[in-house]
Amino acid sequence: MNFVFTIAVIVLFSSIVWYMISPLFEEESKVPLRMNQGDLDRKKQVLLRQIKELEMDHHIGNISDEDFNGSRLALKQEISEIIAELKKVL
Repeated sequence: MNFVFTIAVIVLFSSIVWYMISPLFEEESKVPLRMNQGDLDRKKQVLLRQIKELEMDHHIGNISDEDFNGSRLALKQEISEIIAELKKVL
């Protein structure tokens, strides 16, 4: 009985692990390759709001200068990429 239980646990564990890591080995992505103009506009607006919230948090003192500058730069770069993509769509 102990042997059967051990085998059942190993099979169950193996199947769970395989289920969790199998998407890493799939070649096809389920993410759309190109976004339409409306999606890009919405994403740009969300990023602009995130910058405003980041600036408010920095002004209040919740975020250090170093974290603020790094996060703000990353958000601005992402917005720049979206604007470039919007120019391609138009």
